[in-house]
Amino acid sequence: MSKKTVKKTVKKTVQASSSSQRAASSRRKTTTSKSTASSKRSHRSTRTKSQNAARTAKKSSAASSPRRRVSGKKKSKKRIRASRLVFLFLLAAAVIGGSIYAILKFGPTVGTYTAQIFNNEKTAPLTQISHAAQVKEIQNANALDEVSVAGFSDDELRECFYSAPIDDKLKERLVKMGYADQISTDQLNYVRVLYYDFNSKPTVGEIVVNSAIAKPVENVFYDLFLHKYQIGKMILPDAYGTRISESYADNNTIGLAFNLTDDNKSDLHARGFAIDLNPLYNPLIKDNGSSLSVFPMEGQLYLDRTVNADHFIHANDYAVEAFKKEGFTWKGNVQGLNDYKHFEYGSTPASLSSSSTSSASSAGQPAQSEAQPHQDVSASPNPQQPSQEAPSLQSQEPAVEQPIEQPSLGGQTPADSHLSAQPPVDQPSIEEPSAPPADEIVINPDGTMDGESPMPVDPEIDFSYDEGF
Repeated sequence: MSKKTVKKTVKKTVQASSSSQRAASSRRKTTTSKSTASSKRSHRSTRTKSQNAARTAKKSSAASSPRRRVSGKKKSKKRIRASRLVFLFLLAAAVIGGSIYAILKFGPTVGTYTAQIFNNEKTAPLTQISHAAQVKEIQNANALDEVSVAGFSDDELRECFYSAPIDDKLKERLVKMGYADQISTDQLNYVRVLYYDFNSKPTVGEIVVNSAIAKPVENVFYDLFLHKYQIGKMILPDAYGTRISESYADNNTIGLAFNLTDDNKSDLHARGFAIDLNPLYNPLIKDNGSSLSVFPMEGQLYLDRTVNADHFIHANDYAVEAFKKEGFTWKGNVQGLNDYKHFEYGSTPASLSSSSTSSASSAGQPAQSEAQPHQDVSASPNPQQPSQEAPSLQSQEPAVEQPIEQPSLGGQTPADSHLSAQPPVDQPSIEEPSAPPADEIVINPDGTMDGESPMPVDPEIDFSYDEGF
């Protein structure tokens, strides 16, 4: 055979061998791919089965767990219902109790307001709540009782300042003060007021004055209350008996009073035409030349009037203005006899000298002008032995601005002294007791005091004051 033929045969053999190899390789690949696919399918099938089993287990667990949750919910519902009942019971008790309290507290006010709405004859604006019940309580309260006037209108507040005649019960209280028919009770009035005490608390006060000035006195203290003027105490002195000095020492504001000296305007106080305001801080100071006489004794602590201390009454004090507007005169500026506590009605009304004019005087109209203040025209020559006849209560003379000269107590009363103590001709006279009361306070010319009067001021103490003092 030729070489070409051999080469061709070898070539064909090689080609056939390579093709057979390729075929075998492709068969192996195909078999491998088929086995791979089969394994994948089997893996997927296994995974699907496991997933299905997990789902089945989950569903079964889910199916069993709701039963447990349902039973738990039922138990919690029972507990919630019991707590709800307790809560609702407490809430109902609170609502009912609050309603009862509100009815008791605000029922009268709401009732009054409702009555105003359906009342055709309205006496007050609907926006104004009536305090008629509170006003009535204040009118029935005791002296020194603290009260509340919050929300009161001017008219309601003014109703708390009123006056009334003297009844038998009040007369018994006057007797404890030393009343012995010095003046008819028909000429006196019991006045109820409100005032601010030293703690700025609205307080009930009482005072007895002459019926001729009852309305001016109401107006004065109403004015002082509106300006929140402070007053220490304001009750009838019957709590102190006939020891009037104790009332003054307790800083008690009074009107009608007995057993006072002429320096204290005893005749005006015995007839209810004078008022002493905060007497402890505003005492009577009499200049005797070498010494001072002070009433009450405890007022010695307040002799220096150059300081502007609390509750001192001075010329610019509002109390002076309030009393002056109603016809009163202040006696704190009388040189040598400064009575800082004392306010007296500008002139003695004619009702004292003529009973026929008592009705006009009871309306609060003075018989004389304020420019003509009351002045004693005569005095008993011996303070310890007063004359049988009281001095005249009418005078046109101006107030004395000099110290009053007192007669000696050591000598006997002149035989004709009773003539000088007689009232002027055609003037009424009022009988007084033949002997002075046992506890009468007498200021002697040397500065000492008799009766229940306190000890005199130590002459060695230097009480400096201005010339106008």
